[in-house]
Amino acid sequence: MPANVYWGTHGALAQSAAPAVMMIGDSWFWYPFDNLATELGGLFPNEEFLVVGNNGSEAAEWATKYRKDIDYAFRFYGKSVKALMLSGGGNDVAGMKDFLRIVRDVCKGAKDVDECYRQSEPDALMAGIMGHYRTLITKFRGYNASAPVILQHYDYAWPTGAGVFGPADWLKEPMVKAQVPVALRRDLFRDLINRLRKAQMELAKDTKNLGPIFVAKTAGTLPEDAGYWANELHPTPQGFHMIAAGPVKQAVKAALS
Repeated sequence: MPANVYWGTHGALAQSAAPAVMMIGDSWFWYPFDNLATELGGLFPNEEFLVVGNNGSEAAEWATKYRKDIDYAFRFYGKSVKALMLSGGGNDVAGMKDFLRIVRDVCKGAKDVDECYRQSEPDALMAGIMGHYRTLITKFRGYNASAPVILQHYDYAWPTGAGVFGPADWLKEPMVKAQVPVALRRDLFRDLINRLRKAQMELAKDTKNLGPIFVAKTAGTLPEDAGYWANELHPTPQGFHMIAAGPVKQAVKAALS
């Protein structure tokens, strides 16, 4: 792990760190085998990074489960950081409970992705996720009015059923339960990622209330090859490096300039 990446505010304070980038989010910042935070630490050796959140965190939990951790980070570093980066929304979708809320009970026979969604979904889901983004960014603006906020939206994962240490129920299993046709499964997740990016782009237009927001176009970075994915939700180290060294690095570099 790079020495310039701090996992939690207490660790940063103990080392008298001065993080330039605060990263709040899920396993794309915390995954133990590699992640965007680790990669960025290597790509920007002269900058320090503070990471808040945890594996499995949802955007919905920023105001609940992780509120105290986030408030603590903002209290000490909110004014001084040059950028805030967020990763959230993936876990609000993945898993049996969350995924089955947006797809019909039986998608068998569906000819396209839209036929698989429940009424008002996934628009309602995306609106909820963006509400959590807006709440957190607004809180950050109370400390820092000018530092850019960087958003990412993952990449087009493959619903293989593979987890970290064996099978997982993130994507394939709920699709199987809902009888989503095999030919539509990856297209369904691709559509959700595209909708997340579109929602982020719309959010970024509200500069009057939210300040500068950069949306790193992470989706579509990895080749159309499942070999770049360690499991249903996380790329291999090579995959994480490609995403970090491509669109994410560009966004961070612009934010720090």
